[in-house]
Amino acid sequence: MEWIGKKFIPSQKYRESEEKSLEFYREYKRRFPRLGWFVDARNVKSVSTDDMQWVTDVILPESSKLGLQKEAFVVPESAITQLVINNYKAKSGSIIEIEAFSSEREAKKWLKQ
Repeated sequence: MEWIGKKFIPSQKYRESEEKSLEFYREYKRRFPRLGWFVDARNVKSVSTDDMQWVTDVILPESSKLGLQKEAFVVPESAITQLVINNYKAKSGSIIEIEAFSSEREAKKWLKQ
């Protein structure tokens, strides 16, 4: 499954998109048991710490209950972005395996493993 950010997303829209993604995951997981989650965040400028915490507390546990095991991010190679992803990984604990990549090809290859 893919989530591709095109620009900055206000908090409410971001949360709506996460909830919609969860609905899609719920629907398609039945047909595709090995379904992973691909996130292209190269063009998303920032996500608030409150929104990140909400995803960690609400979306990730529900995704895990549905069977999500892997989430791959494609992110810009900036120090700030790497800190955000590392923080996200740390907050998610061992619920879901999360990795960041610099290319779509690498991310999708990892998801298929």
